[in-house]
Amino acid sequence: MRFAPLSVAGWCTFLFLYGISAGPLYRTESLRAIIGRECLQGNWLYPILYGEPFLTKPPGHYAAIGLCSLPFGEVTSASARLPSVFAATLAIVLLHGMFRRVLGEREALFAALVIPCSVLWLDKVPSAEIDMSLVGWVTAALVLFHRAISNQGADAPRSPTSFLLLSLLCVAGGTLTKWTAPAFFYLTVIPLLAWRRQLSLLFDWSHLLAVALAVLVCALWALAVIQQVGWDALANTIRQEVAYRFAPKASKGYPWAELATYPLAVFAAHLPVSAFALLTFRRSFWAKWDARGKLLLQLLHCWTWPNLLFWTLVPNHNVRYALPLSAGLMGLGVMGLLSLLANPARKGGGCRRTRPTRVAGPPTALAGGVRLVVVFLLSWIVAKVVFVEVVIPQRTAGRNAESTAAELRERVPVGQPLYLFKLKDEGVMFYYARPAVRLNHPRELSTGAFAVLIRQEWEDRAAFGPLELVCWMHDQQGDPLILVRGK
Repeated sequence: MRFAPLSVAGWCTFLFLYGISAGPLYRTESLRAIIGRECLQGNWLYPILYGEPFLTKPPGHYAAIGLCSLPFGEVTSASARLPSVFAATLAIVLLHGMFRRVLGEREALFAALVIPCSVLWLDKVPSAEIDMSLVGWVTAALVLFHRAISNQGADAPRSPTSFLLLSLLCVAGGTLTKWTAPAFFYLTVIPLLAWRRQLSLLFDWSHLLAVALAVLVCALWALAVIQQVGWDALANTIRQEVAYRFAPKASKGYPWAELATYPLAVFAAHLPVSAFALLTFRRSFWAKWDARGKLLLQLLHCWTWPNLLFWTLVPNHNVRYALPLSAGLMGLGVMGLLSLLANPARKGGGCRRTRPTRVAGPPTALAGGVRLVVVFLLSWIVAKVVFVEVVIPQRTAGRNAESTAAELRERVPVGQPLYLFKLKDEGVMFYYARPAVRLNHPRELSTGAFAVLIRQEWEDRAAFGPLELVCWMHDQQGDPLILVRGK
């Protein structure tokens, strides 16, 4: 157990850092990287895309990409993926600490090794996408809240108020990374406090003070943005984001069928560990844990099921939206596995604790399943290698973002901006790596200026005035990408 921290560090390094440079940026990774590049140009306050405010997400993740890229002097595919590596590592370290305080060293090591072994984490770490950054903030907020309400006694390094303040500051950090952070936090906290008959904590001065501090941080950012871009720009963007998430698409209506399929998809994305979470519903299972273990179980259940229900009911959802609840579901799976793997020689095979186990001694759990655990972890190592060496090259093959961007650089003179209208291929534009500006009207293209058109715009090119065709290329989806010059 003396090597447990090194084991956790090595496991996180392999799972999260290996593959950071494998393949070009994929899907929305390029969008995040382009906006992160703007931070290196001094645009830290709010996201900017092609010279315009891009407020669909707050600046937290983009600023993280900028900070991770500062030592390299530019945003690369690897540096754009570093924030997810740091966020995932932080989440596992915090979860390891929480399990260690409640259950003991061996169980904590087991949890830290198993929790990140899901398909969702395999795909999102490392990644330049925003989801894992949100996981880091939400995990930190809930682990700190657990510490605030647990009975730590005199050995607690800070008062419960201190942990509440830190917890809500993490909620603020998550809100400034993605708007949904408060939903994940309070969809966990309110059911947990109701279960424990402690709802009065929501109105306690310590919680209200923490909320006020978090709101103040977010409000100061919002006021600074409003001063720069105006109230309407920020309010309209937030309104559109809410409508996109909660209003069914007019063409499809409410997706009733997904009420059954979405939870199954989330559950399947965490197999095989998620299957063992079902064991935690048994009454006999709860009898195996002391008060501290039951509090941890309550937290994990409230972390998982209310959030899963909420994102199932939201009309426009995706499996990756459930990533912040992943730790709760995998944590429940770990608790179920710990019960199954308890020492079979011990009568009852239970995991009850009368006090925290923090010293080395005879194993009380995992003794009967060490080989099984080792086989599982070795299998996951193989899965990681296959994903990096086979899956990533296959899914990015033929997209040709780098070669198309290189051809653009050859055609457009250095120092001259490239103008865009409806083009949305951020992969090509990231690797183009030169100034690009979006125009809102065809007549804004001046004589001698270079622009990239899509097929629809080329067919309606009369609206642009006289144009010279410079080069006909294709984007990552194989659709025409047409470089023109104003005449």
